[in-house]
Amino acid sequence: MLIENLKKLGARSLENDSLDKGSISQVESELNITFTDGYESVLKSFDNSIVFDHGTIYKPVQNSPVDTSDGYQSLEMLYGLQGASNLVDKNKMYKDQIPEDCVVIGESIGGSQICLSRSSGKVYFWFHEAEFDDSSLFEISPVVDDFIKRLVRDEIVAGNRDVDESGSFLDF
Repeated sequence: MLIENLKKLGARSLENDSLDKGSISQVESELNITFTDGYESVLKSFDNSIVFDHGTIYKPVQNSPVDTSDGYQSLEMLYGLQGASNLVDKNKMYKDQIPEDCVVIGESIGGSQICLSRSSGKVYFWFHEAEFDDSSLFEISPVVDDFIKRLVRDEIVAGNRDVDESGSFLDF
């Protein structure tokens, strides 16, 4: 169900020139987390980071400063097992910036991160312009599988944005 939903949204793996592939168990061990079976199947199916050929949005449980007027937030990419935007490297990059209980699993617009709580399994939006504390976290979903199921196509931008190979949207 999760993979089918992602494919409906135009999800695809970023191109990758790396031959190194992390396994689920290696990534879980390095990040000190256990992923759900559903999220594991997504990681195995795509390997590399996942980008969307169309705009993709979600409606969070808790509002944040970057919500649209109708309460949605944008998802730019979900990190994968390998490539330049892999889970391990991204977590090393944000280690001293996000709350200790969190693991980054994706990127929202403007460099804010999608995070997974090690202790509760909840998914959060980390607002990178907020102070470094729990006030920078806004709950998106009670579990990662639910978060992925609730992703929807952003009809406003779907026809007007192209995704380049880095996963960035080109608006010019």
